[in-house]
Amino acid sequence: MFINNLRLEVIATYETNEQEFFTCGVWESAIKSEKKLINYIKEQLNHKDLIKLSLCWICSKNVVDKYKTIQKSISKNGKYFFN
Repeated sequence: MFINNLRLEVIATYETNEQEFFTCGVWESAIKSEKKLINYIKEQLNHKDLIKLSLCWICSKNVVDKYKTIQKSISKNGKYFFN
């Protein structure tokens, strides 16, 4: 089930393709850890040569306070880098 009042804006940066931008809901099961969240996002991408994800959380402070994964992501400025 999607988490109410939570949306995630994603910018995916690729090595050889143009950036991809989309907004999505987040499943409760996908936010249990950063690894699950990243895997959830990667499943939605069109290309395999990912080098960076930039995330922007659209939610209230109450939602942020409820989920450690969101808090960890915000502490990293929503940036995830890949080889």
